[in-house]
Amino acid sequence: MNARFSYRDPHAGAGRRRLVIATIVVIALFLVDMVTGGAVRAIVRAGAVKVSLLSHAIGMRIDAGGYFSTHAALASQDLALQARVATLEEQAALSSSLQAQVASLSTMAHLAANVQGITAPIASSFIASPYGTFLIGAGVDEGVSLNSSVLSGDGTVVGTVSEVGDHTATVTEIFAPGRSTDALLDGAPVSVRGMGGGNATTQVPHGITVAPGDAVTAPGFLGRTIGIVGHVNTDPSSAALEVNIGSPVNLSALRYVYVVGPQQ
Repeated sequence: MNARFSYRDPHAGAGRRRLVIATIVVIALFLVDMVTGGAVRAIVRAGAVKVSLLSHAIGMRIDAGGYFSTHAALASQDLALQARVATLEEQAALSSSLQAQVASLSTMAHLAANVQGITAPIASSFIASPYGTFLIGAGVDEGVSLNSSVLSGDGTVVGTVSEVGDHTATVTEIFAPGRSTDALLDGAPVSVRGMGGGNATTQVPHGITVAPGDAVTAPGFLGRTIGIVGHVNTDPSSAALEVNIGSPVNLSALRYVYVVGPQQ
């Protein structure tokens, strides 16, 4: 006699029981909601709102602490640091400029103790004019006169007043292009021809002792220095020595000059 074997899944019964219980709970909640006039739905909605708000807050915190927020913060900090560096560089440049002006005025004060004159600010750049001229902020009302000598703080001649107004004056550089100045080099009289840009040239006969660094002075400026020897062409086949002369003053860095009368 054949015996029939039947297998029953133990989990299937448990699943059906859970489904029945869940159905009963839902029906019960529905009935209670009807009886209470929708109170259960209100509670559920309130809970859903709280869950939604909590989720939003968590999302905001994730965004605030996440990659994109961090990247934006770093970019903002980088821009702020760049602006700070630019400000510090500007302040450093201003400080350097003020220090240079103080140093210039200090040398002017030393010069003023020995020579009567007027300290005047330079109102235009030395390189702004191709004619070897520049403007100073002092004129007739401040005591500046035509042909006055214009000196640097150490007493070197940098030019002469060629035009004068009420409160300004035009100065022609001592080495303006084409300008000739009678000078002395190793005691020998020479004519120095300006080339512009603080440079000049002259010729001296063989036998005159000339070397780089020698001072070039001008009798017409009470023997004051107008330049120094930079290079000497010592070619013996030349009829004379070609001498290049430069101003000992850094004209582009000059901020103030000292103006004295033509006979001072």
